[in-house]
This record gives sequence, structure tokens and C-alpha cells, in this order.
Amino acid sequence: MAGFFGEYHHQIDEKGRLRIPAKLKEKLGELPFITRGPNNSLMVLPHEEAVKLFADRFRSLDPLDPVNNKAKRIMASSGIYAEEDKQGRILLPDVLIKHAGIDKNVVTIGVYTHVEIWSEEEWTKYTSITAEEFDECLKNVPPPEASHE
Repeated sequence: MAGFFGEYHHQIDEKGRLRIPAKLKEKLGELPFITRGPNNSLMVLPHEEAVKLFADRFRSLDPLDPVNNKAKRIMASSGIYAEEDKQGRILLPDVLIKHAGIDKNVVTIGVYTHVEIWSEEEWTKYTSITAEEFDECLKNVPPPEASHE
């Protein structure tokens, strides 16, 4: 599934509960999976996409390899299938809140293939780049594959 876009500013309450914006929540479906992501973010994936991510990226790893299993262990052990309460809030565990450095203000973004949750402070730092730095980032995006029609 693809098509997650936008930037949404909101807050997490004192008990660690937050609402995923409706435009994103609809596409995430029932029981989205939330886990640690890169750059102090949280990754949010539809249930099926989370299963596919773990299968595609981690299935072939030797379970006895102490080095190459680190990301798999950390992502799987800190991940949750997010259940909403009656008010439509998701309770984030402390391990995820700490990883993302979330205090109160939160930014939820669509990243085309998934959703990410950031502390507002971390998101502001991450996106505070010059036009030249942004252009350099674009240079590193691979061109589309040639179509085979």
C-alpha cells in the first residue's frame, strides 16, 4: 500500500496516548504496527506491510548471528499492534516514546509507503536544511527503473 502524504502537528497526552490523523489512519487500516524507525522516528505500517517488511528484510538472517540480528531484535521487541481506545487514541509504550524523544508536541508525517511519528523538536531539526542540501538529497534518489512494456 502506498499513498501516505502530509504533515500533521498534534500532541501526546500525559499518559502516552495520541491520535493518528484521520487521513492517515484510514489508509493504515485496523491494528497498524508501530515500531522504532530511523533518525529517532517511529514507523507506522499497515498490519500486512509490517509482516511483509519483516519477511523481506529479516527472514533470511541467521537467527544465531549476533550482529546482523540487532535491528530485527530491536524493531520486533519494541513494536506493537496499535489498538485504539474508545476515544480513538493509541497508547505508545515508554520504549517508543523514549526512542523518538517525544515530550508533548508530535509531528506525524506521511512518507508515501508508511507513516512516521516524530517529536516536533527532532522533526524541526531534521528538516532544517538549506535549499542546496535538499537538492543534494534529491541527487541521491535513484532514477525510476525502465518500464518493460
